Amino acid sequence: MTRTLHALTVLVSLGSAVLGQAAAQSADLNVTLYAANPEAPAPGSGWETADLIRAASGANLKFTMIPTGADGDNKIGALAAANSLPDLFEIRNRTLFYQLIRQGQIAPVGPLLTLMPQRTRARYSSTTRNGLVNENGQMYGLQEPAALSRQYGIMVRQDWLDRLNLRAPTTLEDFLNVARAFTERDPDGNGRKDTYGYCGVIDFDNSGIFPSLGLGNHFQWIYGAYGVPGTWNYRNGTAFAANLRSPAYRQATEYVRKLVDARVMDPDWATMKRSDLRNRWQQGRCGMFFESVGGFNAGFKNFDANNPRGDATFIAAPTGPGNHRSMGTYANAGTLLVVSRKAMDAGKGQAIAKLLEWANSGPGYMQLVFGTKGLDYTLVKGVPTVTNRNATERLTDTQLKYLSLNGSTQELKARYATARYSDGRSVSLSDLLAFTQRRNNWIDRSGDLVVPAAPNQADIDRYVSESLVQFVLGQRPLNDSSWKSFQDGLNGLNFTAYEKNAAAALRANGYLK
Repeated sequence: MTRTLHALTVLVSLGSAVLGQAAAQSADLNVTLYAANPEAPAPGSGWETADLIRAASGANLKFTMIPTGADGDNKIGALAAANSLPDLFEIRNRTLFYQLIRQGQIAPVGPLLTLMPQRTRARYSSTTRNGLVNENGQMYGLQEPAALSRQYGIMVRQDWLDRLNLRAPTTLEDFLNVARAFTERDPDGNGRKDTYGYCGVIDFDNSGIFPSLGLGNHFQWIYGAYGVPGTWNYRNGTAFAANLRSPAYRQATEYVRKLVDARVMDPDWATMKRSDLRNRWQQGRCGMFFESVGGFNAGFKNFDANNPRGDATFIAAPTGPGNHRSMGTYANAGTLLVVSRKAMDAGKGQAIAKLLEWANSGPGYMQLVFGTKGLDYTLVKGVPTVTNRNATERLTDTQLKYLSLNGSTQELKARYATARYSDGRSVSLSDLLAFTQRRNNWIDRSGDLVVPAAPNQADIDRYVSESLVQFVLGQRPLNDSSWKSFQDGLNGLNFTAYEKNAAAALRANGYLK
């Protein structure tokens, strides 16, 4: 009842003009987004946010959540095959995006821009970013700036460093020495040899970072230390290469093998999942581990419970032998929203523009990002601060936040507040985020988004990843002959054509001269 009364109050505050618009229109608007809070259910009937959207856009919201990853892509593909795409939806698979353009299933969005002037000025005024969604001179998507990127990094157990009188590693050599000490010198003092220097997994999460070919995100910092992070190297504007062609790529792979041979890595690294890794650092088995700020926040309570006086923080990406260092690559591009051709032909463009303009700022932005004021959050010195009650309901209320997130300093402070240990210590999550974003020499490779996937992309991905794992685990010698054999194997996958197409796309979009 309290929520209903509150919703009515907010409705009134929107003004009679908006309500008048709502009365004039009553179209259904089908919106599909990837799950923003997969741990919470989708909104049900009687959702107050739907009432607010009806008042703002005049449309009856029909909201559907889809899972991230291949399952979500498959869902969109199935809807396209049935000619049942939602009116407005999010898409993350660029190959699928261009496929839908060429099938004529999604519409140019240029006509919407003037209907939502504030949002266009704030989000769609970058020619470079708009170029990521252009096809034959038409803009087929609403490409948002990155609201959150570079949120990952290497975390270290500061309390273990202190116990062993060690300094945080700054070079690859330091890293191996500290990892060895964390493995062999009983850093938790329990009398058992049950800890590892570094915990990482083969993971290709693309939330705010690029995973690259090979071993994925958790080892990119090693390739970055040799000057070859990411799949492509076009940093100089005129030069272009696939990084795996570089001798430095082999040297980085040799360093990963060095960690494995020294037995300082969790031995299950090649097979375990991200969830396994998270369980292990929360249990206190990892001295250093690759994690995001959000992942650390999600596991913080377990970590605190299992590790009294435990203390984890980020370190900067270690420097390699050529003074290179980078935690990896990323794109300054976030959520991609598209409009189905069917919706545009049905005259729903205006309602979509009204919804997006409402979601851009003011009460609409606050409702979608933080939930209901007074119930889900309060303002503390101007910063939205979530309340402790109704956690699941708050997460449900904010399942549409991908329509609104903007990555502002205030937003990030609100999303990443302060975590408090049970003994009274605290850690600012927004400070952790700022550290890993600013101190890790992340490389902007937004151009990667225009590179077309190879027809046999899955085969290429599998070949490179499995070959590197074999090298690193010692299942395959790592010498001149075997490395040449690995490179020769790319010929059978038509990798050269993939490279040529990548260079052509980057050049056509201005990333290569």
